[in-house]
Amino acid sequence: MRKTKNDICNNIKDPTLEKMSFSELREKIDYPLLKDQLKYVFTKSTFYQRKYKDIVENSGELFNNFHRLPFTSKKEIVNDQLNNPPFGSGLCVSLDDIVRVHKTSGTTNRPVIIGMTRSDIEATITSGSRGFFSSGLRPENKVVHCLNYCLWMGGYTDHASLEATGATVIPYGVGNSSGLIDTILDLSVDAIHCTPSYLSILENLLIKEIKISPEELGLKLGLFGAEPGLHDPLFRKHIEDKWGFKAMNANYGMAEVLSMFGSECGEQNGLHFMGQGNIFVEIIDPITTKVLQLEEGVVGELVITNINKQAQPVVRFRTGDIVEIFGEQCDCGRKGFRFNVVGRSDDMIVVKGVNLFASLIRGRLSNFLEIINGHFQIVLDTPPPHSTLKL
Repeated sequence: MRKTKNDICNNIKDPTLEKMSFSELREKIDYPLLKDQLKYVFTKSTFYQRKYKDIVENSGELFNNFHRLPFTSKKEIVNDQLNNPPFGSGLCVSLDDIVRVHKTSGTTNRPVIIGMTRSDIEATITSGSRGFFSSGLRPENKVVHCLNYCLWMGGYTDHASLEATGATVIPYGVGNSSGLIDTILDLSVDAIHCTPSYLSILENLLIKEIKISPEELGLKLGLFGAEPGLHDPLFRKHIEDKWGFKAMNANYGMAEVLSMFGSECGEQNGLHFMGQGNIFVEIIDPITTKVLQLEEGVVGELVITNINKQAQPVVRFRTGDIVEIFGEQCDCGRKGFRFNVVGRSDDMIVVKGVNLFASLIRGRLSNFLEIINGHFQIVLDTPPPHSTLKL
């Protein structure tokens, strides 16, 4: 029997995993899957066999020694793929099992090539569709998808996740912004998925060429990702007042581990963790690498291990993202934990003994968005330690 939009929506709307507390999720889901995944990786991945050979003698020892296992960096993965093209020695399946190939954006490094099995794709879409649903996308919505489709993980993958909510998806991609505005008006599109910065391009076209305000475009929901800033309430209010829609921080993830695993709900009080059953999360001190308790108020670097991935799973992958953990219970009914990304470990500057991230400065500049554009540069013209910063 053919599934209707409402059938699809109902499958997402009441997921058991989202109602589990973090401790319950760890005991019932995370630890059993982690134990099996570590055995799988040690058996199938030449990359991790080499990496762990001095720590454990067999796969059965991996779980008990998990916090002793060395971290994995993106640089390691990039170098491994250079030496073992195209997928690297971490590939755990045969080439016949690869049904789709993506790559990372390459913004901080050479792009990583990512192969996916059918199971990997399904897991990714499950997590992504839960996230978009959390952020308010429903079957009655028409959403235009404005991210790059060319190999980038966030393009077609996010498209599939948007579709899995039951919404009608218009696959516009990037470029020809004038045509995009015509499409939104012609099809009565009511939702958009894009980067926050893209709004300024559309705004300029609307005001200068089409002679209407952004609010008159008729969009009711903005789903955003791939860029920082939306967790700042002043920046968000600036967008919502100008466009007349609800601006949601809807899409946080990273191609190397899981395309999307963090999304806001309507309460807009932090990103809900949406990677249940797919990734195991740790928080570490970015300097000492000590593992920190994953509890409210903790700030540290996000470290991720795949626990349900076939093709190219990673173990203890240092994301470089610094996150702040919020409490578990949310008024929307979801449990688990919530978080915000506050900066990058490679962007951290110590000023007068205090760890400072660029996001803090961005938050202050958001008070003046009517007279400045919010872009800034920090100039470090002396070696550390720093007592002042030049903007």
